[in-house]
Amino acid sequence: MSFVYGGVRSDGLAGVHATLTAWPSLGGLTLETEDKVGKNGRFFGGVARTHSEFTFDVIIQGSTPQEVFDRRDNFVGLLDPSRGARSLVVEFEKDWVFPEVVVASGVDWERLAWGRDIGFSLRAEVVFETVGPPEARQAEPQVMEFAGSTSFTLTAGNTASFPRITFDASSAASAADFVVKIGDFSVKVSAGFPSGHRADLDYENFEFYRTNAAGARQASIVSKLSHFERPVLNPGESVTVSVTGASGKIRFYPNARRI
Repeated sequence: MSFVYGGVRSDGLAGVHATLTAWPSLGGLTLETEDKVGKNGRFFGGVARTHSEFTFDVIIQGSTPQEVFDRRDNFVGLLDPSRGARSLVVEFEKDWVFPEVVVASGVDWERLAWGRDIGFSLRAEVVFETVGPPEARQAEPQVMEFAGSTSFTLTAGNTASFPRITFDASSAASAADFVVKIGDFSVKVSAGFPSGHRADLDYENFEFYRTNAAGARQASIVSKLSHFERPVLNPGESVTVSVTGASGKIRFYPNARRI
């Protein structure tokens, strides 16, 4: 077992062997309840997830003590949290990536073997923790292009997701509002976009803006939305996706997630 951190494979580093000791699921889960006095139970308030945590057993080997120390320093340099949060991919789960991860605690090395006849090796526990979304995202996010409307069923991942949709907002012949529908969800987007611009409704990150013909973000379109409720895609549930008033290609990003 190995990992890919910030695009660097652990098993591509000389002498480094990393083994994930447990696969996290529902990391950082907390249950909010309140006791019901005299009613023999508790009031359920909700649940929340704050982070996911990954613990690796890491062994570094070398033919001499200096080689081991050099390889240790190289490996620790990869982990350095001063370089910021980076993506983490766990081997055998290569289709999924945790987008913002840092090493969560200091690394204490111990001698596993130390002698000319048995070789030289150090061993430590390395713990990573998500500081961004606690769920994994697809390494290659799915995107659908269509005109008018299409049907979609969420099959990737194992939990609900919040989609993103973009469309040409400058080509309507009238001043009528655009109407975006995703299953039972519907929102109006006021007309009046500059020529060649697209509307971008990103419900995963809750960002709403317009982009120019080159795809560069230009300005917020929050004031053009009729409301700020959030569409949700549930695994196995078929929905119809459409944008009334838009011409050309509509792009739909399901943003599948795995917990």
